[in-house]
Amino acid sequence: MSFGVDNVGVLRLIDEIFGEAGEIARLLVEIEVGENRSGVIEEGDFRALMSAFKECKNVEFCGVFSHDGHSYKAKDKCECEQIFRVATKRTLKFADIAREFGYKNFTVSIGSTPSLINDFEIPKGVTELRPGTYIFMDASQANAYGSFDMNAASVLSVVISRPTATRTILDAGAKALTKERRSEGFCTTPGMGLIAEHEVWIDSLFDEHAIILNEKFAKSVRVGDLVRIYPNHICPVVNLYDYAYLVSGDEVCEKVPVLARGKIA
Repeated sequence: MSFGVDNVGVLRLIDEIFGEAGEIARLLVEIEVGENRSGVIEEGDFRALMSAFKECKNVEFCGVFSHDGHSYKAKDKCECEQIFRVATKRTLKFADIAREFGYKNFTVSIGSTPSLINDFEIPKGVTELRPGTYIFMDASQANAYGSFDMNAASVLSVVISRPTATRTILDAGAKALTKERRSEGFCTTPGMGLIAEHEVWIDSLFDEHAIILNEKFAKSVRVGDLVRIYPNHICPVVNLYDYAYLVSGDEVCEKVPVLARGKIA
């Protein structure tokens, strides 16, 4: 297992802790590519980090990685590709700097789902693709792709009430779906999750309730009916469940424990 670092202070702390445990930490350096999250920004700071790696005895430099998560907010595929190209070029530039320090054959990892589902050309020098949502897909990424055909994960919910001609209530609320919503770019979600077979968006969420204000949908379902929901962001949703069920048609093929359930890293 390897993990990321982006500054000398944390690197030295890791070196100390792993030294006390008699272990070697396998580390990749994160590069900031425009998302304004974590990652090395200045070349000087990266060079200082590379020098510090040489001084530490209980860490191993395994490569560089980046995440162009700001591609989620691209207005269209064309802008998404531009973000991807700039981010990848910057990641490869820092990889070249690492080679100046004598490092060879290390990982150069890039990725975000919007960039990679659209089949942009991968430049030479990239060794790993890391599109996290890609394995399951969700409502926001399907919007970026232009189709829900690749969506593999959904939350099964029950219709528990139809108090008016236009309002339907499901038993899957924020505790089942989270309250995340994409509000900008081609990943924008009009609601709090999509009812798969009906192509109707959830209007609002309470802790244990989903509210749909749609007369056509209300007329098409009855209390007790099961519906499938594509969450807006599948990653934190997986972390809410003890088990995932693999389904083929109407048959449950396997019950898989979510071993990282409740973990924050």
